[in-house]
Amino acid sequence: MALRKRLSVLAAVAAAAASLLAVLPSSAFAAGTVPSGYVGADISWPQCGGGTPADRAYQFAVLGVTGGQPFTPNPCLAAQYPWAVATGYPEFYINLQYGQTNNGPLHCGDQDTGCLAYNYGYETVEWAVQYAASATGGASNSAPMFWLDVESGNAWSSDPDQNDYVIQGAIDYVQSTMNHPRGVGVYSTSYMWGEIAGSFAPPQVPNWVAGATALNDGASCVASLWPGGQVFAIQYLNLDLNLDQDVGC
Repeated sequence: MALRKRLSVLAAVAAAAASLLAVLPSSAFAAGTVPSGYVGADISWPQCGGGTPADRAYQFAVLGVTGGQPFTPNPCLAAQYPWAVATGYPEFYINLQYGQTNNGPLHCGDQDTGCLAYNYGYETVEWAVQYAASATGGASNSAPMFWLDVESGNAWSSDPDQNDYVIQGAIDYVQSTMNHPRGVGVYSTSYMWGEIAGSFAPPQVPNWVAGATALNDGASCVASLWPGGQVFAIQYLNLDLNLDQDVGC
């Protein structure tokens, strides 16, 4: 079952859950942009107990909602959020991986693995968005961007089409269930994306690209995860600080 051919699962979505799967307006797509050249940092559960970055005045921040895997919390999210707000551009990211569930917007047959995978992605992000709202007193509901973390360190199917269903379900939750338009993007490297998602190229979904060689690595700003993708930010691992730093493209 290939998602990009829009077979049974997406047909069912269009017929049975169209109100949940509204297309994000292009004006909302740009809502998560940080100014080009702004320097930020991203932190999550590994930084619990270590404080927040204080070596410089960061201009945006991305906080991990989940604890490395779906349905696990970053227990320090509430404590880290005030630092993110102080940067002026607080955003969030959510870890994804492959799974199946019959809980979700679609009613799936037992053998309809694409449908079950779609529900898993949808439910993963629903849980995370609700946890973020709880941890931030509802403030996260105004966040301009939620990033979907797609990395090979988590468990994925050997069939990219199945993984694509998970990713599409996650995208659709963010795009269609908010009280106001909110952006959704993908964090990965082009290699990991190809291994996990194949040639999947979700439209109007910006990229946050890992693996930059320096904060001024302009080449990474044009090295999208898939052909035609738009890079909003790049990530650089600063080994001197043991910190992931980011730059707006």
